[in-house]
Amino acid sequence: MKIFRMPAGADSTGDAIPYFHNGTYHIFSLTSPKGTTVYPARLRTTWDHHISTDLVNWTQLPSAIRPGDADSDPDASGIWTGDVIFGEGMWHAFYTGYSLKQRFQQTICHATSPDGVVWTKDPANPILTPRLDEYEDQDWRDPYVFWNDEDGMYWMILLARLKGGPHMRRGCVVLYRSRDLKAWEYYGPLYAPYHTSGPECPEMYRMGRYWYLSYSRFSEWTNTVYRIANSPFGPWRTPKYDGIGGRRFYAAKSLVNDEGRRFYFGWAHDRGDRSDVGDWYWGGAFCIPHEVKPMAGDDDGELAVFMPKEYVDACTTPVPWEYKHVWGEHTRFGPDNVVLDSPGTLSYGFVTTAASSFLFRCTIRVDRCLDHFGLVLKSDEAIATSLLLTFDRSMDRVALVNMPQRLDPFWQESTPANINPREPGPDGPRVAEKAFPFKDGDEIDVKVAIDNDMVEIFVGEKVAFTYRSYAKAEYEIGLLAQDASVGFYGIRLDT
Repeated sequence: MKIFRMPAGADSTGDAIPYFHNGTYHIFSLTSPKGTTVYPARLRTTWDHHISTDLVNWTQLPSAIRPGDADSDPDASGIWTGDVIFGEGMWHAFYTGYSLKQRFQQTICHATSPDGVVWTKDPANPILTPRLDEYEDQDWRDPYVFWNDEDGMYWMILLARLKGGPHMRRGCVVLYRSRDLKAWEYYGPLYAPYHTSGPECPEMYRMGRYWYLSYSRFSEWTNTVYRIANSPFGPWRTPKYDGIGGRRFYAAKSLVNDEGRRFYFGWAHDRGDRSDVGDWYWGGAFCIPHEVKPMAGDDDGELAVFMPKEYVDACTTPVPWEYKHVWGEHTRFGPDNVVLDSPGTLSYGFVTTAASSFLFRCTIRVDRCLDHFGLVLKSDEAIATSLLLTFDRSMDRVALVNMPQRLDPFWQESTPANINPREPGPDGPRVAEKAFPFKDGDEIDVKVAIDNDMVEIFVGEKVAFTYRSYAKAEYEIGLLAQDASVGFYGIRLDT
């Protein structure tokens, strides 16, 4: 599959700063020095720069903004997340300057460019430092700047932490306003939910009737969520489907093109030693962009999340596959359709292929379900070690479960040698889940992109999950029904 994962020559990349201008998609991204894995060296990031006209094929340009060389520079330890905007006749970058040697380690800095390629840092940097009367002196970062038509001013929102409240819940979004992108007027906290340590990489936009505020939560769920309001000043309410992607689709930020389509760009974390038991790192590889739009027939502003058609259409080469049934009852209708019939019991099998990178597509028809059904990913034949994408009738949810779920030492000691239990670490066994009501008779569109260790799942033009699985699997993908009768129709694999 042709997917932009990271800059050429890099080991990893992180937070995307996407922008669309004059028919061209721009992605600035935080790229770590080659060979680094952990803090602080890995966080001495540079803004790399890529452009595209079709979302699929990307051209690398010279690095845009590099860390300062002198200890006195506010960005000597890294150029961190920010935003790019074309306004007042030129390009502006607002970014987090990171310096381990300064009184304030995180400050808001500014750079300008005549063409979006060659950048000059503002000699006044840093332009904004923490306001110690209301906020802590750390976590003053991740500026996002846009023109607000309703207010008639440029808005800058950024992450901060209030001085009061439960310690791990003080994260808030702060607002500044400007008429010229030079002088910034402090407004105050725009959103203080007291539910996260820090709303990382916040952004705001209007789509249809509603305003949206999205941000990422590392201290709790490691994912990107959104809130909805009737006014850019709030109040902000929590939607039922609050995730732009599941766990490990992180620090996602978006752009809107000239068709009004909005795309989020996020990345999936690397793990230490490229192992399923390694520590999760900051930084990793970019995911397939997630397109969002208001859900059809929903008046509350909930967002549907789905794979852009550009990526679906780019997969045109069929991948040979066979179906291998392992357990329970099944029926095969033609070459591309499998029905699993398992009232009160289990039925499963695998879509076998030699490929390790492909796009899997099918429509799942729910004929009858009392328990659950779904897909088995990265599995052994006994489905003892796998990622299970499960549609659960009793909970009305879809979830990605890291099997096996039992992690106690007595069970591990008795585990057969041919089973390699994976420790999910801070994610727990249920690594991602979302509400997903369904009923008998429904048809659910499912797309799964397997790209070696990357697993990217799009369900029902509504929900998306991302995860990484490094261990070599016996089978990349399979079908499963537990006390259910379901059909998997139009199965196809392409690259």
